[in-house]
This record gives sequence, C-alpha cells and structure tokens, in this order.
Amino acid sequence: MSVVFTNAWGILLKGGPMIWPILLLSILAVSVGLEKFLFLNAVDKHIRRFRPDFFKAVREGRMKEAMALCEERPDGLGPVCKAGLMKFGFSVDLMRAKMAEAADFEIHALKERMDLLAFVVNAAPLLGLLGTTVAFCVVFHAAQMRSNALNPLSLGDMSSGIWQALVTTSAGLAVGIISFAIYAFCASRVNRVISDFEQTISETVGLLQSVSQSIDENRDGGS
Repeated sequence: MSVVFTNAWGILLKGGPMIWPILLLSILAVSVGLEKFLFLNAVDKHIRRFRPDFFKAVREGRMKEAMALCEERPDGLGPVCKAGLMKFGFSVDLMRAKMAEAADFEIHALKERMDLLAFVVNAAPLLGLLGTTVAFCVVFHAAQMRSNALNPLSLGDMSSGIWQALVTTSAGLAVGIISFAIYAFCASRVNRVISDFEQTISETVGLLQSVSQSIDENRDGGS
C-alpha cells in the first residue's frame, strides 16, 4: 500500500506547479463536504425527533410545552415553528408568512458554503486545462530554442512536458468530478430538508388553525 501511495504521489508531483492549487481545491471540497454532511445529518435527525413531539403537544393544546420544544434548539425547525406559535390565534396568512420568514433564515444557513463547492467544481478542470497549456508552451518554447541552436529536442525530452500536461489535466478532471459528486449529494440533502420545512409549515398552520377554531367553539358553547 505504501509503495502504491508513493508511486501515486510521485506521479502527481510530475504535474508541475499547477498541481498544488488543484490539490488545495480537493482538500477544500472534501472538508466542506464533510462539514455539510455532518451538519445536514444533525438537522435531519432533529427534524425526525422534533416533528412528532411538537405536533402532539399542539394537538393536545399544550402550547407552553410546544414552545419549550421550539426553544430547545436555536436552529432547524425550532425557530420556524416558534414563529407560528407566536402568531397563534391570528390569521392563517399571517402565521404562514411569519413561519416562511423564519424558514428563510434557516434555509440560508443550510446553503452556506455550497457556493464553495460549486467554485471547486468549475475551477479544478480549468486549472487542469491551464496547467496543460502552460506545459505545452514550455515544451514548444524549448523545442524552438533547441532547434535554433541546431540541437533539437529528443522524443524523451518532449515526453516529459507532455506527461506533465496529461497529469495536470487528469488531476483537474478527477477533482472536478469528485467535487461535483459531493455538491450533488449535499444539494439533494439540502432540498430534502427544505421540503421538510415546507411540509412542516403547512401542517403547523393547519393544526394551529384547527386548535384555534376548537377553542373558539368551546368558548362559544360554554357561553
């Protein structure tokens, strides 16, 4: 295994100076992808635990307990549902608007650093192409200079420059493909959480309206 790693590292080093920014982009993509995976996984688990308890408390009219559930966690569905509870008894449109406004802040947090992944997806192949053109420029410039000195480059001399160009291109494409896979995975998880937010808003507004109407009916019946 160590021999294979050493050989692979040696091949990468033959990619010339442009290989270093490509490697830095790969580290950036993996680190951002790992951070997003852990964050989205935590948000998803919180949603799965939060929704049943919150809906049960609201359905049974235990609004203080429902509010306490919302305040246990300052992100995710907590602030969104809290915004709806704060407008309990008001119109459906107002409750929905306040919850949607709170959801916008949470969705912004979900999408943080996705632009970095998108940048890596586009930048890595371009850096690979830049490294290729630089390597070919060096090769043909050396060929011209040696030709003027009546000492033309050999095939072995030219192959080193072509080798560098191909390694840089391959590295840029590989990082771009891996980064795109990470971006696509994170984007799908973000869209799924956003869908959960939208579904929760609709269910919460409907449930709060139903509870409010039930309270009004009981009050009218009692009077």
